[in-house]
Amino acid sequence: MKQRGAGGRWTKESDDIIRALMENLEHSEDRLQRVKDLLALRPERDGGLQAAVSYLRTEVAHYDWVGIYLLAGERLRLAAWDGPEATEHTDIGIGEGICGLAARTKQTVLVDDVDVRSEYLACFPATKSEIVVPLISGEECVGEIDVDSDKPSAFGEEDREFLEAVAALLVGAYFK
Repeated sequence: MKQRGAGGRWTKESDDIIRALMENLEHSEDRLQRVKDLLALRPERDGGLQAAVSYLRTEVAHYDWVGIYLLAGERLRLAAWDGPEATEHTDIGIGEGICGLAARTKQTVLVDDVDVRSEYLACFPATKSEIVVPLISGEECVGEIDVDSDKPSAFGEEDREFLEAVAALLVGAYFK
């Protein structure tokens, strides 16, 4: 028996939404498998991190800049990145900016509009939104994935889940 859409009716719009969600789920699973395959081909950490950021940026249209920062004492140091240009923020203190917030709280931070967040460290004038996902090994933050987009509100729950799964793969591969 089909479930009913708004107003008690199953609509074409309901079918379209379900179809899109299923396609997104399958696509995320394919992307995750590809990341896993890339990491398996690169047992050395630096090469694996660079392969991961390059893949993420080229595969996901709204990921305009992707970086991975690793924790070194009380600082986050840029270890790998892919984007149109380098960032000047290659060394960030814990608690500084959105990256530092994610590392300090050990929680994913999603920012729909970077212009309204006072703690945002502006890397690129075109950036409108950001998601930062910590790399957690045991109880410790060992680094993070930082993704910028030129589109406002570019990141949603699907991005969060996907990037958190990528973070878990990176931790499993390089931070056991």
